Amino acid sequence: MTNLILRRRLVLLLTTLLLLIPATAFADSLLNLGGTLYYESSRLEGEEQVSVQERDQSFDYRNSNFLSARVLYLRPYSGNLYIGAGADFLGNYRANILDDGEPSDPPDLYEFGPLLSTFGLAEWRLDIGEGRTLGLGTELGLATLFPRGDLASEIRALQNDDVRTFNIPRVGWSVGGHTAFVWEIDDRLALRSEVGVQWQNIYLFRSSQTIDDVAFRKQWTTGALRGRLGVSLEIRL
Repeated sequence: MTNLILRRRLVLLLTTLLLLIPATAFADSLLNLGGTLYYESSRLEGEEQVSVQERDQSFDYRNSNFLSARVLYLRPYSGNLYIGAGADFLGNYRANILDDGEPSDPPDLYEFGPLLSTFGLAEWRLDIGEGRTLGLGTELGLATLFPRGDLASEIRALQNDDVRTFNIPRVGWSVGGHTAFVWEIDDRLALRSEVGVQWQNIYLFRSSQTIDDVAFRKQWTTGALRGRLGVSLEIRL
């Protein structure tokens, strides 16, 4: 149900933005709709301190999913340079915790919740002949994680212990680059394939306080390096 609500909100946001932009602004603009296969190497860096006792809560993991949905909007800026915005929806993000670099048997999963990444991008496009285009791009964005499952339970447990933390979306940042190949189908449609890499950090906990005269501190941050291979339909507006 949460995934469905997020999809509806994303569609509503994109529709609203499109309606607010004058029609002339869409001249030669490009809309890409597609999906991405990805592989990631990730780590949660975490520690918790109660009084003078410290506990390391770090672990390596990989997302148990491997597919995400991607939307891109690009428009000409100057010469061969296009600028725009996009969004990746990774679905319900579940960490498959690793044991010596491999998933444990049976799998040990930690559910974070739905993950949405929105970003701005710039792409330099070069016509390489016969209806083919090469694109080189860079992306900088905002990651938003909606707590669910194990992470939501962790938040509730801290709240029950009077720790000041809230069950609100966790945010972070992402940066990446990509190479795209575009094959023109006709004047309005093209097929786009894309290879890229992305680094993403999300801040889960940054709590430091005194509870009943006892010092408490909890810090969790996730870092994920993803390799991406995507295919999408490119529509010239």
